[in-house]
Amino acid sequence: MIGVKEIEQVIPHRGDMRLVDEIREYNESSAVGIKHVRPDEFWCAGHFPGKPIMPGVLQIEALAQTACFITLKSIGASPGTLGYFTTMEKIKFFHMVVPGDTLELHVEIITKKMMLYKFHGIAMVGGKKVSEATFTAIMDTKEMN
Repeated sequence: MIGVKEIEQVIPHRGDMRLVDEIREYNESSAVGIKHVRPDEFWCAGHFPGKPIMPGVLQIEALAQTACFITLKSIGASPGTLGYFTTMEKIKFFHMVVPGDTLELHVEIITKKMMLYKFHGIAMVGGKKVSEATFTAIMDTKEMN
């Protein structure tokens, strides 16, 4: 298992925007990330008051951060390398994600061409698919300012 400390050595996301708590499986073309959905998440109070549901866009972002980990780790990127979405497609949501859930983030690289990568991701809770997406991202190896 790869914990927060090592994840933060690879991906640039911090604070409330780091949506991967651990990496349970990893190789150069796929990974399984974990997001423990907590009741104190920044979105809980407003999405929706009294019935917090994890926004779908954050589920896709968690998949993207897992994809970023795979890519940056496999290319041996230096700190400061960023990944940017270029497309998101075939996004589907199947079930709600709520505080207390453990979101499993299954991501694989479908293709890569130079620094452009295409991924397929499936988010699951308790063995049930909750969301799915295909997306592309480009890696920018210029250091962050």
